[in-house]
Amino acid sequence: MAPAGPTQAAAFEQATIKRVVDGREVYIDGKAASVNQVARSGQQVRTGKSRAELLFDQRATGFLGRSSVITLGNACFRLNKGAVLVSGPQKACLGTKVLGVKGTTFVLTRAEDGLFDFVVLEGQGYVGPEDGYEEKQEPSSSGSGGAVAGDPSGNTTYVCACEVARFSPDGEFVSQGKLSRSQYAALLSGHTTGQSDLPKSAAIKDAFSKCYSAS
Repeated sequence: MAPAGPTQAAAFEQATIKRVVDGREVYIDGKAASVNQVARSGQQVRTGKSRAELLFDQRATGFLGRSSVITLGNACFRLNKGAVLVSGPQKACLGTKVLGVKGTTFVLTRAEDGLFDFVVLEGQGYVGPEDGYEEKQEPSSSGSGGAVAGDPSGNTTYVCACEVARFSPDGEFVSQGKLSRSQYAALLSGHTTGQSDLPKSAAIKDAFSKCYSAS
């Protein structure tokens, strides 16, 4: 079988609810959802007081925080409210921009004023135009290895491990810097407090630990 090309690699069809903690307040298009239920492109997944583990197209794992909302699209998800932690090759869309990753564990949060904070815990991430430099590159099979690529046009923002970058609701760059100890503590609290730790993955916990040491 021939390897998938860039368009196939970017396909994003569905997200499956794999686990719910702290109650049962998880909804798909406003209706109560259960474990193993599937949300498809065009649908919205929302949490109340609960948090949910998602599996994106059998490729990436997501952890949706409390009081959070994502809308699924054909090539990405959009975070409408709250926070989501993602481990694996899953893209998000910020306005007209694409948030992409390379061997990455990241957290995306959205404040009430609409601003996005993109935190990379491990690997590399970027935010650029939908048809920009990074979106035209062949998918890499080398995981998180190698240095950050450079967009000759300067239209792409690159984010390395243990950095946080802020973007406007339209995906325009606002600021960037090293993840602070207080920011780290807020991220950790949002994903590990309550009835039980949501991310059970040792790799994710290791990524958090590395950034704690670096902050």
